[in-house]
Amino acid sequence: MIIKKFYFLGGLAIISFTSPLFSQNTSVGGAVNTNNGRVFLSPKRTINPSEIIDGSPYYNGDDFKKVSISGYSNNVQDLRYNSYSDEMEFLNGNEVFTISKEAGMIINFTGINKIYECINYNWEGRNKFGYLVQLVNNPEKYSLYKKERTELLKGEKSPNGITKDRNDYYTKDKDTYILKNKEAYMSFPKNKKEFINKFNNSQIESYLKQNDINFKKESDLIKLISYMNTL
Repeated sequence: MIIKKFYFLGGLAIISFTSPLFSQNTSVGGAVNTNNGRVFLSPKRTINPSEIIDGSPYYNGDDFKKVSISGYSNNVQDLRYNSYSDEMEFLNGNEVFTISKEAGMIINFTGINKIYECINYNWEGRNKFGYLVQLVNNPEKYSLYKKERTELLKGEKSPNGITKDRNDYYTKDKDTYILKNKEAYMSFPKNKKEFINKFNNSQIESYLKQNDINFKKESDLIKLISYMNTL
């Protein structure tokens, strides 16, 4: 592969290639290529060897999985999602890199049937930019997303010499479900009553009364929003 350009912009290494394939032998690691051949790389922060953290920040497991990325080369590296840093990572040699976030990027983890979308959105009065899991996609009506989070909690020093110190540790936070109506994003109502009050629609109210929708069950939320998109 012939490298056309190599330069730095805003702390990111940017490479342009003549071919929309995956770079395997650059000095800064592998890369994911766009249709126009540009490649965005961002070195991942490495953990100091003396810093021991229990648990994992990887929501779908530590391994790198096959993906397809809409609008990108078919030949892309395996990725994994870091739900603590909200980054997609790939491995090149022994180094781990993150791909730069691009609004509208859709990453399909084909082996686990899971789609992430990189979105600029306003939610609860704050601007957000990051990855959401796409559960229902209907730009003209209602789309349903899930925000996955992992927290890093502080360990505790042993108060005596009998028990061991507890290391800092990663733990999964509660998933947040976000409903999109055209360009407006909102938190998913917590229960049936909230939902009925929010939408004030007789057909939706009848549907909820006739169907046992569990608002803590993801498959039921998908079922409900899919029904609303038929109205």
